[in-house]
Amino acid sequence: MVTRREVAVRAGVSEATVSNVVNGKSCVSQDKVKRVYSAMRELGYIPNQNARNLVTGRSNHIGIAIYEMTNPYHMEIAQYIERYASRHGYIVSLFLLDNNMQNKLNAIAQRRLDGVVNFMTNEYPDQFIEELTRYNAVMINFNESVGSMFVNRYESAMKELMSRTFELGHRKIAYLSSQDEAGFSMDGRGVQWFRSLKELPFEKAEVFYNSDFGQMSDKIGYCLAQEMLRRHPDITAVFCTNDLTAFGCIRALTEAGVKVPEEISVIGCDDIRMSELAMLPLTTIGIDKKQQGEDIARQAIEEIVGSAQRVRKEYVAYPVYRDSLTKCKNT
Repeated sequence: MVTRREVAVRAGVSEATVSNVVNGKSCVSQDKVKRVYSAMRELGYIPNQNARNLVTGRSNHIGIAIYEMTNPYHMEIAQYIERYASRHGYIVSLFLLDNNMQNKLNAIAQRRLDGVVNFMTNEYPDQFIEELTRYNAVMINFNESVGSMFVNRYESAMKELMSRTFELGHRKIAYLSSQDEAGFSMDGRGVQWFRSLKELPFEKAEVFYNSDFGQMSDKIGYCLAQEMLRRHPDITAVFCTNDLTAFGCIRALTEAGVKVPEEISVIGCDDIRMSELAMLPLTTIGIDKKQQGEDIARQAIEEIVGSAQRVRKEYVAYPVYRDSLTKCKNT
């Protein structure tokens, strides 16, 4: 059986350093952490998890609470969180949030999670959010009064895309929201779209809200696009709350015989992987998801071991131009 002493010798560090790395303490330099993990892999060293938990009083188990697992944006960030956490000796589990909040809180408590990374939406009650802070919850894009915050800023990206759309001759545009009308007022993407309207003389700007179409973003986009074509067939450019909504929109337009982007341009948000690989590559808004995921995991671990205060960190979104946005045919 490989011992910590052997790992320390192979890594060129002390046994105490190996112990600190294994127990997830943040007092070790990144260089030494890499050397210790490299030595552990080479020697086949597997830490005794039960003994480790007794020493630290922790489970080294982090939960990721996700509202919609079908959304690739969330899953891509979750993947980077898991990779970083795994490299630092933490197990990651996914929880699908639904309307039965108490059951989810009970599940978190039963698994003795050290922390929860929460992909929040605007639909969860404050009491639920406050309960999650007991588990060192790291909040994403939500309530600024609790937890660490990792916030996406869409102002500059949306303003640039709106200006570019106007320059291409589009004067009649629409926004397809996966939120209902109340949720739209708190959706950072939609709010920035609405604000950008005030700076550009568009002739028409319509918003279509999700009301009875459920939670699946592609279905929402499909249904809202059909509604848009019935009510405002003169629209020439459509902004969508996320990329899945945009793909649903494109499907509805195509089925109706509308050419994308020749007749109607479509813009998404999130820059999920399929946006680049689709038959019609999607113009969208991107965020550095790898950096965000690693930052979230690092913050969660540091809060768990007590070496970090809660923080607010912002990520500036950027436009990604692809084939789905082109010059308006009417100009």
